[in-house]
Amino acid sequence: MKYVKVMFKDVSHANGYRYKVGEINIANTWDIDAHNPKDFGGFNFGTEDKILRYLHRGDTIYDVEIPKDAEVVKIENKNVPNGVFRTNKIIIKNPITITESLVKELYKKSNLPDNTYYQCLVTLLYTGHKETVKYIINDRITKDNVEAAIKEFERFVVDKEDKLFSYNELWDDAKEIYDELLKIKNN
Repeated sequence: MKYVKVMFKDVSHANGYRYKVGEINIANTWDIDAHNPKDFGGFNFGTEDKILRYLHRGDTIYDVEIPKDAEVVKIENKNVPNGVFRTNKIIIKNPITITESLVKELYKKSNLPDNTYYQCLVTLLYTGHKETVKYIINDRITKDNVEAAIKEFERFVVDKEDKLFSYNELWDDAKEIYDELLKIKNN
């Protein structure tokens, strides 16, 4: 199993931590009994077959190596697809800029629940990977599952629980993709 991490260059989206590439990074906070992720501390990373869902968290993907003396915890959460881990020590190496072709390659390697792919339609649009979103729609969305995809798209594009979905508030690429989903539903 290949482990990977997504960041903006060498900085974590989660907490602003600047990683040392090719060296052991040691967490300042590490409490595996904490209930709040911030108090838990450590470094998140994922498996290559699940990372598609988290590509919005950066522009660079790294290979992850775990030092032999590190502690590793698998994150168990109904809202998080399997394949997410946290550790107190991590080495990141081999940075690769996330491009459209890489996103498509990661999609082809992915193994996620259906609703997570529907969420990826939104997260990948946020990061400008519209061609891969179209590829996913052509590959995965059918008349049988399009209503579930639309429902998850609408839920995921709204950034606050108390806010309702509004087509008019979508940006142009999101409108195009939403229209494409409606076309599948109505044909």
